Amino acid sequence: MTPKRTIVVAVAVAVGVAASVLSYVFLNNAQQRAYHNAKLVEAYVVVKPVPASLNGAAAISDGYIQHKKIPQEFRPTSAVTKLSSIDNKQATSSFAVGQVLVTSMFASANSAADTFAATLPAGHVAVTASVDQVHGVAYFPNIGDKVDLMVSLNGAETLLLQNVQIIAVGQNTSTTQAAGTTATSTPTNTSGLYTFMVTPTDAEKIALTEQDGLGLYMTLVPPNNTPVTIPPVNQGNITSAL
Repeated sequence: MTPKRTIVVAVAVAVGVAASVLSYVFLNNAQQRAYHNAKLVEAYVVVKPVPASLNGAAAISDGYIQHKKIPQEFRPTSAVTKLSSIDNKQATSSFAVGQVLVTSMFASANSAADTFAATLPAGHVAVTASVDQVHGVAYFPNIGDKVDLMVSLNGAETLLLQNVQIIAVGQNTSTTQAAGTTATSTPTNTSGLYTFMVTPTDAEKIALTEQDGLGLYMTLVPPNNTPVTIPPVNQGNITSAL
């Protein structure tokens, strides 16, 4: 190679290096300007749509999640700092591109068994009704108890459902949380909210009762209570019903 050609090649290489450096500086400065010179911090970001129940290890190995730098103000306090923390977990839902990875996005595969919904048998739903102390047996019914529900319909008090099981009181789902410490203590349910386990059809009845203000009335029944047929009671037959 002649000296002249060597000089040309050297100059071309130098120009290429300079162009690369200038491009990096330009792009970096452009990014900083786009972020208004915000401080950048480490984060993991979704770069491919994550389907629900995707295994954490697959999300990492298949490139669904990548390490990036983002403005500090955009990184949640619960952001994942180590990808190894999601290895044996699965996506709790589907996630879109651009979402910052946080701890709640991946959970243990058996975590669903710990949810409130997992306590419901097939064919049943949970529905909540609000009653005051008079309509709610002074708030004595507790989780695990069964109650009959009455409504005021067409001027008569009518039995709506029988042996309805209470599965939550307020936001408490365990008997020790909802009950008083002794049989004579004041019940701790101050919200008047009772959640029942019923069929979808019975849930519709309770929902309509609540929305139409039909005066839902609870009566506490003993364990193993046997349902009975009781006709509606109104002002015209109340004395004959005694």
